[in-house]
Amino acid sequence: MIRLDKTMISQEMIDAAADALANEPLLFGESVSLFEEEFARFCGTDYAVSVNSGTDALIFTLMAAGVEKKHVLTTPSSYIATANSAVHAKAKPVFCDIDKKTNNISPKEIAKAVKKDRKIAAIIPVHLHGYPAAMDEINGIAEKRGLFVLEDACQAHGALYSGKRTGSLGNTGAFSFNPVKNMTIGGDGGMVTTNDEKIAKKVRMLADSGRENPYTHEHEIVGFTSRISSVSAAIGRVQLRHLDSWNAHRGEAAKKYTAALAGIEGLILPEGELEDVRPVFNKYAIKSEKRDGIRSALYAAGIESDSHYPIPIHLQPPYRKMGHKKGEFPNAERFADTTLSLPMAADMTEEEIGTVCRTVREFLKG
Repeated sequence: MIRLDKTMISQEMIDAAADALANEPLLFGESVSLFEEEFARFCGTDYAVSVNSGTDALIFTLMAAGVEKKHVLTTPSSYIATANSAVHAKAKPVFCDIDKKTNNISPKEIAKAVKKDRKIAAIIPVHLHGYPAAMDEINGIAEKRGLFVLEDACQAHGALYSGKRTGSLGNTGAFSFNPVKNMTIGGDGGMVTTNDEKIAKKVRMLADSGRENPYTHEHEIVGFTSRISSVSAAIGRVQLRHLDSWNAHRGEAAKKYTAALAGIEGLILPEGELEDVRPVFNKYAIKSEKRDGIRSALYAAGIESDSHYPIPIHLQPPYRKMGHKKGEFPNAERFADTTLSLPMAADMTEEEIGTVCRTVREFLKG
């Protein structure tokens, strides 16, 4: 079986976890603060605050930004948690369509949306599948309107845009460390990155039941319990040291996929590296009218694949109840109907890539 994705586990990670388990408190250990410092330095921000999940990273950031009773603009082509975060922060998520080429939120559609909807207070661009969104244009629009920009970088650890890391391109960045991401911390977790000290302080308080100091019994605000363990942080520190090399391997795997699948009629391949954009290929997602047939052929050959995401957020049941309907965002809906993620991991072999590509080609040419 060729798996869709694989979690990287090494003896170095196991040793780091065992050391933290034996020598640190389970919560608030030295590994947690060191992981936060190292992650902030990696992204190029002043602060990084660890939380329980990428979802919490999004929610707490929006709460800290004060979007309650306002509108948050984002893409319908993402995991549902992106829009859910606005709901949990007591704001209203609103959507605009994606760019057909990059599959990320369209700056042109953002400009239309913010002109039409004066209640929009924040934008969440998603770096879908590890490909950075058009942040120069997005930030330009946001600056004119005084809008808060929260990068959903949950699939884009280490990606580069104009020489800067994702997580440092907006007011804040949100990352996920669950087992299908480019780096994980032995289960689940998340991180908020920012240069804004007030945002960082508020997120930290929200993550620790409203306390400013974990060793006090005074809770200044109503918060949540959303912390990572010292063991997880120790694993994360090891993985962070290897992340660039893992991402480079993913990039090489993507190039091999593209070379092997190029020229097949009706098959659209993802954007690769550009002069100012270096994606990290959390997913290698093709598009085809015969998506479901390709997936069946891959399954029959012992190869996992999946669609990310087959139902755009605005057509999910909770958002249909908010009044959304089919036809609102045609590019996103088209993407949902045709996209298929092929196996991608930091240790993909040429043999595995060859087997996947051969199966796809044989089906489409059969």
